[in-house]
Amino acid sequence: MSVACFGDSFSHTYAAAVQLAGEKTDVLFCDSVYDTLERVRSRTCETAIVPMENSFEGTVAATCDALGELGLYIVQEIVLPVRQCLIVQNGVALQNVRTVYSHPQALAQCRTSLRKLLPHVKTEAVAYTSAGLDKLDEHSAAIARAPRTGQIAAVSGLEDSPENCTRFVAVQAAPRMSGNKVSVLFSTLNRPGALLDVLRVMDERGLNMTKIESRPAKKRLGQYVFYVDFLYYGKEGVPDELFAALAARAVEVRYLGRYPQYEQNQ
Repeated sequence: MSVACFGDSFSHTYAAAVQLAGEKTDVLFCDSVYDTLERVRSRTCETAIVPMENSFEGTVAATCDALGELGLYIVQEIVLPVRQCLIVQNGVALQNVRTVYSHPQALAQCRTSLRKLLPHVKTEAVAYTSAGLDKLDEHSAAIARAPRTGQIAAVSGLEDSPENCTRFVAVQAAPRMSGNKVSVLFSTLNRPGALLDVLRVMDERGLNMTKIESRPAKKRLGQYVFYVDFLYYGKEGVPDELFAALAARAVEVRYLGRYPQYEQNQ
């Protein structure tokens, strides 16, 4: 199986890809979430592995937006604890560090710890956590999962909370036909009760929502789309009756997939 992966072999997404697809999988590394998913849409790769949400910093907006745009489907998910390290070139002392590089999500996950450790340091965002490892010199550090050759983890467990974890998803061009979790994206009319009308479809069927997120519709200010995950125990296949009921009450609905909910002990 060919897999497109956001980041490189030192990234947290690659660690998720190994768990989902195995170490012997042919991996194509990409510099952005959109490019990773585009590899599946163009049939360059069979599967894409991307981060979906973090327990402290919330949804990865780039993933949510690209899924709605590219017409792809979530087929699997995994939740992994995220341990961040402060990495420097071998021999560099922390008191000499002036700049810390990492992805914005990782910088946010370590904000308090980093402020206490290096209160006057400047932070600079990069495309993915381990991209900062390529920028290291005698006056910089990076927040990432693991060091490259010639680098060391000066501080391990830099994340502000030991409960820090990220949900990653595997995405393909065709939907999976089984699983107890469903993801949809929809928009509503701009009128009182419009969102409630759509959510009643799930309430009437006793479906438990596990996530709801609003995103700008990218048309004009005040227009939004809603990303919803919920648990579903109907027969195998695309839940057509449910999807039709949602479509009857929403302006636009996009089915984003059915897949097994990740259980920590699986």
